[in-house]
Order: sequence, then structure tokens, then C-alpha cells
Amino acid sequence: MEKINKSVKELINEGIKNLKSANYKEALEKLKEAEMLDRNNPEIFYNLGIAYTRLGLYKTAEDYFKKIISLNTGFIDSKLVKKNLAFCYINSERYDEALSLLDEILKQYPDDITSLNMKGYALEKTGKIKESIAIYSLIIRNNKKNLNSMNSAAYLMAKNGGDLDSALKLANYVYLMDNKNPAYKDTLGYIYMKKGDLKKAEDLFFEAYRDIPFNKELQEHIMELKELKMKSTFKR
Repeated sequence: MEKINKSVKELINEGIKNLKSANYKEALEKLKEAEMLDRNNPEIFYNLGIAYTRLGLYKTAEDYFKKIISLNTGFIDSKLVKKNLAFCYINSERYDEALSLLDEILKQYPDDITSLNMKGYALEKTGKIKESIAIYSLIIRNNKKNLNSMNSAAYLMAKNGGDLDSALKLANYVYLMDNKNPAYKDTLGYIYMKKGDLKKAEDLFFEAYRDIPFNKELQEHIMELKELKMKSTFKR
């Protein structure tokens, strides 16, 4: 028994090491091997959930996170497990389930930034734009260095008929703080496009495209820009 326990621990450690090195398939192999030896180990379940999440297999990851919750063990931080489960729901476009779980977390931990960010995103995706902006504004008030929330708030303001000057000021600040992030370039470009500065928008979209060419939202913005440029050409 002691030999098996040692083998399980070694396999878990190898799995975690591979996770940290982004070798997710190798991590999965080690952790599945550990699971064969210990079928009710929450540490194995948690790291398997993380590995499947990293591979984009959210339904399988969800099953492992739910197993941990059903075990009702204090060995793994339940808040962390629930946040990962909410992340799986969001990536499976099950926003109502995500919101329900996030509200459960936030009832106990109202200042949890990760949960608030996910809630803001899920609210946006369910069309509750005002509520989403309110969440991002709350995060910014509590943490003035949270660039992701600032970026999200600026984008939503521009997208939904808000004050473009305020959105631009916020997005410019975010971009100045981190001009390498393609999402921030996309947001700033989008706001410039809404303000009619198509040249600045094009430059920023091009920079973002080099980093995230397959991003659906960026592709939609580029198509919108092309249509605006065509209309502008016909007017001349």
C-alpha cells in the first residue's frame, strides 16, 4: 500500500510538472495513470480538470470539478474548484449556469476579482450590458490596476452607445499601461473606428491580427472596418 501511495504521489508530481510546462497531453497521461491507482483522490481530479480545461475539453473538465464538489473534501479549495467550473460553463456558452455558480461564490467572497470578471463577461454575453458595465466599474473602483476590467468596460461603452470620449480615455490608458496585449489593441482600434478615425483603427487592428489572427471578435471588427472604408470611398 505504501508503495502504491508513493507511486501515486510521484505520478501526480510529474503531472503537475507537465502542466506547469504546458505539456498538457503528457500531464494527462501521468494523471490518468495516477487515477487508475487511486480513484477517489481530489488532487488527481483537480489537476485532471485543469489539464482538460487547458486542452479545451470543457465538458470532461467539468465532470472532474463536479466530482471534487461531490466528495465534499477540504483538501482542495472549494472556491477555486467552483471558479474553474464556472470557467468551463462560460467556455461552453452556458452563461446562466455560470452566473448562478458565480453568485454563489460571490455571496461568500464578494471581493473575488476573478469571479467578478467572469460575472461581468457572462452578463455581457446574456445581453445584460448595464449590469456588466456596473460589475467592471466595481472592479475598477476596488482595483485601479485591473486593466482587463478597464478594457472590457471601455469596449462595452463603445459598443452599446456609451460616451465614446470616456471610452477612448479609458482604452488609451489601458493601452499605455500594456501596449503588447492584442485585446487592448483591438478595443482601442474599435473605439477609434466608432469615432470615425479609420486609419488609427486599421493600424491597431493590424497589430492585433498579427498576434490573434483567428480571434472571431477581431475578425468581425476588421470586416466592419472594411465596410466603413468602402462606404467612405463611395461617398467621395
